[in-house]
Amino acid sequence: MITCGNRIGMSHSESPAPFDAGAYWEGRLKAYPGLCGVGNTLLGRSYIEWLYKMRRSVFMRLMHSLDFGYRASSVLDIGSGTGFYLGLWKELGAGTVSGCDLTDTAVSRLRMAFPEVRIDRLDIGNDLPATFDREYGIVSAFDVMFHIVDDSRYARALQNIHSLLAPGGMFVFSDLLVHGDPVKDDHMDCRAMDEVMRRLQETGFEVIRRVPMFVVMEQPLDSTNRSYQLLWKLLTHTMRHSNSAGFVAGAMLYPVDLLLTRICRESPTTEIVVCRKRSDGSFPK
Repeated sequence: MITCGNRIGMSHSESPAPFDAGAYWEGRLKAYPGLCGVGNTLLGRSYIEWLYKMRRSVFMRLMHSLDFGYRASSVLDIGSGTGFYLGLWKELGAGTVSGCDLTDTAVSRLRMAFPEVRIDRLDIGNDLPATFDREYGIVSAFDVMFHIVDDSRYARALQNIHSLLAPGGMFVFSDLLVHGDPVKDDHMDCRAMDEVMRRLQETGFEVIRRVPMFVVMEQPLDSTNRSYQLLWKLLTHTMRHSNSAGFVAGAMLYPVDLLLTRICRESPTTEIVVCRKRSDGSFPK
């Protein structure tokens, strides 16, 4: 989910209060049930549904292209939200699928929607419970990492994910990897690509694939083209006020992005990164 904004109502002398991720997402998920709660609410329901259709297409294409035995793997999905990726892992035939989320609201809804799946309440940026399972073959975290705005918690999240994986296990996540200055907001920190790659390596991961999830269908945060940014703002304004316009825009852009995500190596917006835990399971010296 991508959305930017500015802090308002704050004097120059005041310091911003630390971001409370749990309270933010509890409130958001209660206010916006379904995909709108985990999508960009500025885009409208119809367009968000097209975005998730695109997510599914790119995810399934990528997973089928990887030489990895996910059908025999145990999968943990972090920040499961509505359960969209839990459903995709099950559709792929993963060996066992588990999920977790930061909020009580999401956990309750997920347990009702997926009664056969283990769902835990977990803040991946905190210390892991001693009883939490280890040795997963795959850990996924979609639209999660750039919402961890505190750098120490971000580092802890990567370390936790590393510890949850068996040696040689796969970590697959989506992120916004900017080439210029990081893009920051109250609940979002789009870190520079070089920083993310460095942190992954230092934690003990080897990056094996990076592909666009979108090219033109999401906010171009990593583009400096002012005309492109203006066009996106106009499109967003139109879709926010008309579900019909959002449906038409999605229907037009979806086939374009299906092609562009096949041929482009990078994008100005969300990408998927696939990493492998070092086979010896250790941190670099």
